[in-house]
Amino acid sequence: MMDCAQLAPLYEEFALGVLSGEERAELEAHLARSCEICTPGVEKARWVVAHLSHLAPEAQPPASLKRKIMSAVTDSAAATEKQQAPPRRAVFPAWAWAVAAALALVTGYAVRQMQTLTAQLANLQREMKIADLQNRALQDQLDLGRLVAAVMMSPASKQLKLMPANSKMPMVHAYLHPQMGVALTAEQMPSLPASRTLQLWSVPKKGMPLSLAIFHPDTQGQVALVAPVTMPQEEIAALAVSEEPAGGSPQPTSSPTWIAQLK
Repeated sequence: MMDCAQLAPLYEEFALGVLSGEERAELEAHLARSCEICTPGVEKARWVVAHLSHLAPEAQPPASLKRKIMSAVTDSAAATEKQQAPPRRAVFPAWAWAVAAALALVTGYAVRQMQTLTAQLANLQREMKIADLQNRALQDQLDLGRLVAAVMMSPASKQLKLMPANSKMPMVHAYLHPQMGVALTAEQMPSLPASRTLQLWSVPKKGMPLSLAIFHPDTQGQVALVAPVTMPQEEIAALAVSEEPAGGSPQPTSSPTWIAQLK
């Protein structure tokens, strides 16, 4: 709710009929309860607006005006030959001040409207940016879904079941393709703290495990990813998933939570 001090600069806009929105409603509410400050303030503003057009009265110039002008020109020319006279201070008539006041009111209203439109434009730009980010995220999900489906449905893919070390944990499904890599899917996966992550490994028949991807289940406990596999399929002994510190590890730091042996 706006107080009288906040509404005072709006009296003239209200009197001109250009005040709108919540500010107009606030001022009308003050007037409706006969506010001791706003009511006389608005009346004064209305009087000023009503008399703007009368501050420049129509009048015929006096007959002596031409004589005075010619005399002033003659005197000025003569004085210039002797000594340069100091410039006189310009005097503005009352109607000029009235016009300036009216222009100030209109300019103030225009500035306020521009500020409102600028704020609305900024809000719209933020909403568009958020919508664009959401659209990109959705498009990424669709692209990932298509890629996962392509690997799963390919006749060249080898289907594997990564069995959990804990029987209460869900099974993880893997589809190993010789060119497209490995697609991993799972549901009802447990959530992880921000300091931990899951890491997918390719375990060779000889040598050290090779990291393929790090991932987290989504908020519904689902996993869907596709990771490249550079190791020839015939050299892979197993696929495994272990729980690692955030950011992953160069080598597993714990026993596999899920594992599938390749035959």
